[in-house]
Amino acid sequence: MTNASDTSAPGCDLVRQWLREHNGAVNPTFMEKLQQPEHASQPLILLTHADGETVGGLFAETQLSWLRISIMAVHPDWRSKGIGSALLAEAERLALERGCKHAYVDTMEYQAPQFYLSHGFEKVGQIPDWDSHGHSKMYFSKDLHLPSSRHSA
Repeated sequence: MTNASDTSAPGCDLVRQWLREHNGAVNPTFMEKLQQPEHASQPLILLTHADGETVGGLFAETQLSWLRISIMAVHPDWRSKGIGSALLAEAERLALERGCKHAYVDTMEYQAPQFYLSHGFEKVGQIPDWDSHGHSKMYFSKDLHLPSSRHSA
């Protein structure tokens, strides 16, 4: 057994190839679609400014039917003023324009689980003690086609 700390180590390409071949055999339609340039992951970056300063941002990507939110943060002085809600609403609007039907995000239990729940997301999973300090990582998803009245806080 070899312990490699670099995914470019000899043999790594072979392991990736085996996975691609397996996935192609089991789910050929999806794998073919995923290889088409029009289905490549597209970044979605939103920044909010006030008085010439950045006060919030959301980093995400869209691919196929999904919006994946990676990072969302608002400056401490600007929290609870609707900036996060506005960023999320705009990301969802743009994702719908791009043909997305769903969104997903993960967050630590001390970060924003209540925020996402209040915006129509459902908890779909949890890993306890994810940070090895007793805190759980939570996973949320949302159907972007549900009527907006069901997503109100």
